[in-house]
Amino acid sequence: MQKVDPLLSEHDLTHKKLAITAAFKHAIKLGKNKIDEMDIPVGSSKIGGSPDLPAGWEFPRYEDDYLTFMLQVNLSEAKPYDKDNLLPESGILYLFYEALEQPWGFDGDEGCFKVLYFAGDLGELERKKSPSIRTEFVAFPAFQLSFETMVTLPESPETLDFADDDEEANYFDFRQELVQPEDRNGKVVPAHYMLGEPLNIQDDVLEELFEGGKDPVLLFQIDSDEELADVMWGDSGMLYFCMEREDLMEKRFDRVRFTLQCF
Repeated sequence: MQKVDPLLSEHDLTHKKLAITAAFKHAIKLGKNKIDEMDIPVGSSKIGGSPDLPAGWEFPRYEDDYLTFMLQVNLSEAKPYDKDNLLPESGILYLFYEALEQPWGFDGDEGCFKVLYFAGDLGELERKKSPSIRTEFVAFPAFQLSFETMVTLPESPETLDFADDDEEANYFDFRQELVQPEDRNGKVVPAHYMLGEPLNIQDDVLEELFEGGKDPVLLFQIDSDEELADVMWGDSGMLYFCMEREDLMEKRFDRVRFTLQCF
């Protein structure tokens, strides 16, 4: 869990603690552990590398090539960190995206990503390399995923009134550092996570994707990350994959929506 109190003090927001903590939304942080992909068991959670797919599944295509495998989450590994009980208890979620061309998710970009769900026997899985013949963004370096409970915040919490522009600016800085902190070497830690509030770069992600929608949920947020083949989404951007809560409860992952935002 993030160190909230020191950040509140650093940004002169200790007097707003109750209002800020009342606006917290639980999320699941996706941490990367660099190990040889051969040492990552088939069916375990990972980002990059090659997916572990059921024998009969084809690698997802987009236009005249194949999508890039982004990650797979074994939900039985992630579920203990799902504080709001939104995710299925078990199964594997797979995420693919056209990482070379980087479509924005506009009209006409249909098929530029794919979220798949497998709820069968893990013994049916086999590791499959991408059949793409291109040389860029075929596969990212493999990292085993770890999970951690984290908290996120909306840009404009209903529980919070700002005394002036300076206090509002302090809140935005606090929120940024809470969700996207720096490590001991001063490098920004990529904000890869599931659930919670998206870290919007431009417009409100959930409003953009679900105008008039019912209770939308952030399924995945994938940050620019130099450890993933120095990948940058647009200009230091983010990928957001979202769906309505009812669809998540019913495991209708074919209804996920996507957008890319950058600076």
